[in-house]
Amino acid sequence: MKKKGIIESVMRNRQIMLLIAAFLVIAGIYALKVMPKQEMPTFTIRQGVVIGVYPGANVETVEEQLTKPLERYLLTFPEVNRQKTYSQSRDGMVIVYVELADEVKDKNIVWSKIKHSLNMFKSSLPSGVLALIANDNFGDAAAILVAMESGDKTYREMDGYLDILESRLRQIPSVSNVNRYGSQKEQISIYLDNDKLNAYSIGSNMLMVNLFTQGFTTGSGKIDNQQMTVPIHIAESFATEKEIEEQIIYSDPLGNVVRVKDIGRVVREYPKADSYITNNGNQCVLLSMEVKEGDNSGSRKWCWRSLSESRPTISTLTNRSSKT
Repeated sequence: MKKKGIIESVMRNRQIMLLIAAFLVIAGIYALKVMPKQEMPTFTIRQGVVIGVYPGANVETVEEQLTKPLERYLLTFPEVNRQKTYSQSRDGMVIVYVELADEVKDKNIVWSKIKHSLNMFKSSLPSGVLALIANDNFGDAAAILVAMESGDKTYREMDGYLDILESRLRQIPSVSNVNRYGSQKEQISIYLDNDKLNAYSIGSNMLMVNLFTQGFTTGSGKIDNQQMTVPIHIAESFATEKEIEEQIIYSDPLGNVVRVKDIGRVVREYPKADSYITNNGNQCVLLSMEVKEGDNSGSRKWCWRSLSESRPTISTLTNRSSKT
């Protein structure tokens, strides 16, 4: 007797095959409906970095006095993967790339333990070690980016409008964090007129001495090496241009005085930015919103609803010159 093939069996029992196909289609539709769906799925990033800052030390000194002790200490944690953890030493700095073992279930607990213990470990290092910093927040992803742009508003004005928008967004239950990027800080500059300085016989050194004796402060300097430039700031003494303009820099026994406004102009301005953000060719400030872990795509709808409700308020405040 000739043996039936698979194709022939299917053709002879097509009713059964159609029943099985219909069952699979129904099961697929049901699975698609009930299966968990997340627009921002959660995943575990096991990598992190530990940075040690040792200003003024060369590579050899950093390697001997900071890198080796720090590596030995980090490898005492059983949760650290010893095969995939390595370091890079530079002048004044060391970067240790730490990876946790695969069996670690909750990385937050491990990194909290590492960060806490680094504060105590720092006391055993040379006094020149400025800081030990651990960073493991590489898995934070923005759900929504909001750019506020303007062709005529300043960064200070846009920051004020963003304060209102940010306060509304923080009220959304599904929003875990809101960060702001692109803001620029103002500074007050004095532009001196050399002709007027010569007319009053006032030198630049005399000008600075008189201003400093009245509490005028500027940037106190910076720490600069090949890896980073760290500015040193001190508290400001004057808040407005008018206060600086009225400062007396010279007086004589007859009661004649020379003020800052007599030998130059005082301007509130933004310094030339090292980095900035633009949108549609205009300066802008960016808001980055993160959602709580486990929230699905519905959280984004809440964010967009809040933005839609906030837009008329922001547009009214900015005279419709800013966009969200």
